[in-house]
This record gives sequence, structure tokens and C-alpha cells, in this order.
Amino acid sequence: MGKSSKPLTIFLLPPLDDWEEFKVLAAQGHDIRRTGYPEECDLVIGPTAWRMNESLRRYLPLAIKEARKRRYGKEKNEESSG
Repeated sequence: MGKSSKPLTIFLLPPLDDWEEFKVLAAQGHDIRRTGYPEECDLVIGPTAWRMNESLRRYLPLAIKEARKRRYGKEKNEESSG
């Protein structure tokens, strides 16, 4: 397995920090962090993490919908979206 020519700093949130894929990425030279400041990382990965910038702005409604599903359950979210 080769080293990445463009390594990233990736901040992981539980429970995803145990995934085998991140061990592989670390072996390729990516900086995998579990503590510190997520703002200083290139990518934040977790069950409730969403990347948002101007080019992804159109996905904001989807992010809100998915967060509501996660917090309130599918049934309640469908009732309120009507």
C-alpha cells in the first residue's frame, strides 16, 4: 500500500473511529485525529457531521431533513413535512 501524495487531516467522531477503512487511510499517511479541534481538519466524519459550504448549499434542506429523522424518528419527521 502506497503513501498518499496529498494527505488529509481527518477528524473522526465515535462510533466511526473504529472502522477499518480509517486504519488503512492512516497507513497511507493521512493524519487521523480523534481529539483536538475539528475546525483545523480537512474533513470531519461522524454520524451527525455534514460538510457545508457555498457549493453544497443546495443540500442544506437534505441535511436538516436527515438531522430531524435522526433526532425525532422517521414518522414524526414525515408528519411535520406535510
